[in-house]
Amino acid sequence: MSSNKADLMLHPVRMRIIQALMTYEEMNVQQLLEKLPDIPQATMYRHLKQLLDNELIEVTATNKVRGTIEKTYAVRKDKITLSESDLQNTSTEEHIRYFMAYQANLLNEFERYVTKHTPDKYKSDGMGYWQTTVNLTEQEMTQLGKELSEVIQKYARNKPTAERNPRTFATVFIPQK
Repeated sequence: MSSNKADLMLHPVRMRIIQALMTYEEMNVQQLLEKLPDIPQATMYRHLKQLLDNELIEVTATNKVRGTIEKTYAVRKDKITLSESDLQNTSTEEHIRYFMAYQANLLNEFERYVTKHTPDKYKSDGMGYWQTTVNLTEQEMTQLGKELSEVIQKYARNKPTAERNPRTFATVFIPQK
């Protein structure tokens, strides 16, 4: 079950749909297609069905529009994360595959950004990447994770507005022992 859930969530198209729904909370297909214009409509419907069938998203509203039923979707926040128990039974090979999917998604986002913007926009848009090593005890590592989580959650609650643009903040902690 956990590998199925991870496979469902980490598929590149489904991951982008989930991210859009998490950013904008509720969206219909037309809104998703506007935010993700490179995804064909048939592909969008197919992946929404998979997410819906596996209860990772839900229909929050239906509206009759020109004779058809328009559905509004939202992420099921209680189902969308991989828990510690989900990962307990994951093989090393699966972890590597999941991490590669995660990195590939970041690379795709980065590529979409840099192909649409010139380098003079990078700094003002807040685009950047860096890596550093920190030397921490287990207690300090726990504290750092807690503090980062608190700060990120504070800003993650912000709703998108004309002044607030969605930005991906990704973290990876890799022990070097």
